[in-house]
Order: sequence, then C-alpha cells, then structure tokens
Amino acid sequence: MIGFVFLGTVAALIVLELISIRVSRRVHATCEADLTLCAPGEEIALRYTVSNASFLPVLFVGVSIYFEGPVDICEPEKWKRLYARQDYSGVYVDRKLFLPPHRKVTGRVRFSYRGRGMFGIGKVYLETGDYLGFRSSVRSWETDVRIVCTAPLDESTSQFQPLGGLLGDISVLRFLHEDPCLITGYREYTGREPMKQISWLQTAKTGSLTVKQQDHTADADVAVLVDLSAGPAPVMERCLAITRTVCEYLEDIKVSYSMISNGDLGSSAKGLGRGHLFPILRAIGLSRLTAYTSFTDAVERCVAENHPDRTFLVISPRADEALLRRLQSCSEHKLIVLTGEEAEVS
Repeated sequence: MIGFVFLGTVAALIVLELISIRVSRRVHATCEADLTLCAPGEEIALRYTVSNASFLPVLFVGVSIYFEGPVDICEPEKWKRLYARQDYSGVYVDRKLFLPPHRKVTGRVRFSYRGRGMFGIGKVYLETGDYLGFRSSVRSWETDVRIVCTAPLDESTSQFQPLGGLLGDISVLRFLHEDPCLITGYREYTGREPMKQISWLQTAKTGSLTVKQQDHTADADVAVLVDLSAGPAPVMERCLAITRTVCEYLEDIKVSYSMISNGDLGSSAKGLGRGHLFPILRAIGLSRLTAYTSFTDAVERCVAENHPDRTFLVISPRADEALLRRLQSCSEHKLIVLTGEEAEVS
C-alpha cells in the first residue's frame, strides 16, 4: 500500500513538473514607451505588461529590462535600491511576480537620457520557475522600442538677443502680395482683374461691376542654414544645440522657416508646427555630424535660388567672412550668424 502511495506521489509530481514547464511558455511580456523623441533630462515612462495566458497560476516570474545608453532611472532612491541595478554594460530593472491564471500585471519605470543619440530598450529577460523549485527557464529577446534623444537647448540665451529685433521685424514686414483676408475698399472693374476678385454684393448695390481692393502682406521667408563641416566635437555639438534653440524660437514666435544643411541634418521645406519641427529635432538627435558637401556648395545653391526677400540664419562651427558676404549678396536682409563658439550679427 505504501509503495502505491509513493509511486502515485512521484507520478503526480512528475505530471505537475511537466505541466509547470508548459505553463511557463504561456507567460509573455511587452514594453511600450510614451515618447519616441525626447530631450536630455526629459522624463520618459516605460510601461511593461507581464501576462499569464494559462488556466494555472505561475508561482514565480522574474522580469529584467535592460536599458542601453547614458540613462538615469527617475524613481525614488528606495525604489532604485529594490529594483534597479547597474553594471559595466548598463542599467537593469528587475521585478519578481506571482501571476494568477489569465491575469496581467503592469508596471512603470521612469527614466531619462543624458546625451544625444538613438537608444533602445535592449533585451527583456523573462524567467519562470517550476512548481517544485527544481529548475527555471529564461527567455530573452530584443524589444522594438527605440527612442531618439535630440540635442539640449543652448543655455547661452544672451547670444540670441539679435533674433528678437530682427525676426520681430520680419514677422510684421509687408510686401506687395495681396492678402485676400485684408480688404481696404472697392473700385470699378477694369476688365483685367480675375473673376474671383469681383464683389457681387457691391456690384448689386452699385449697379456696375465692382472689385475688392485688397491690402498687401506676405509671410516671412526665413531659412536656417546649418554648416556641418568638420570642427571640434564640443563646437559641433553646440551647433546642434543652437539649431534646436533657433528652430524652437521660430516656432514660439510663429515664423515659418525652412531648414538647409550640407550634411546629415538634411533639408526641409518651409513650414511651422509640431509636424514640421519633429523631423528636424529627430534628425538632430540622429546626426553623426557628417557633411556630404562643402558649405560653399550649400551657399551657392542658396544664391542660385535667388530669393532676395529671404532672411538667412547661419549656424556654423566658424565664421567664413567670404562665404557670408557671398550669401549676403543674395538677400536684402541682414544675416544672422551663430557659431559654435560665439554668436553675432554680421
């Protein structure tokens, strides 16, 4: 009798062990960040979910999330002592869980990056233990979470004082382009005006064809011209920081702008708003400070386009007086020149 009980117990334990192995394969983990583009020091929330799709509980689940890059965990010190660890390869966040049947457990980790670049939430390690505690299995995989950290804002705000006066004037300049929203009066139709300019209401009142007399205005034409020619690394990094600062300044004062560069920042058409700024900030974060052509070529392209009403904001590691004079020759407005070492209006 004792032998049958012993054999039955052993058989039950073997079955339980086999079931626990199968159950562990039905435990999954996912990660999702609330930002894909950030600034240095900006807090990002990573939400992770661990789910048990089995009808049986999982007694032990260990989740380890690896963060690559120059990362800081933005949680209280007590939390970091319990769940975060760091070694020569990076930062890990570890959680240990009990998962009932058909249940999900969610958590959040807040973190930030110290420097520019594209970083991934590297590997996720998922450890599950068996019911008897004899063994555990570990699975790992690369996540598809990628976050781009752009350049910081340039802190030397005094160097941007020239922007306030010059760009303030640009935003209110009036040129000879009719604005359909600004109507100053009405006059007799001469036969040369387009039909859409006829005011049918005034025509009915006067009994003769009358056209709208419109005021004249134009949007500012501002181009941010970035020189990525080789320079000392700190100077080039500051050029990227100045580029971000200038673009966000133009966004704040609602002046449309285009981006022109001779390297991997690329170029973008004139625009304004988050949809225009986002790809520029992303390109700044991804930039390897690579120049594809000389800055001379970029200046000559601007000259060839022949937009005398365009205002150029030049951002360069150094000021090349000859090139600046060449660029000035194609614009009626004063250049704004900002370098990685200093800023000035030429």
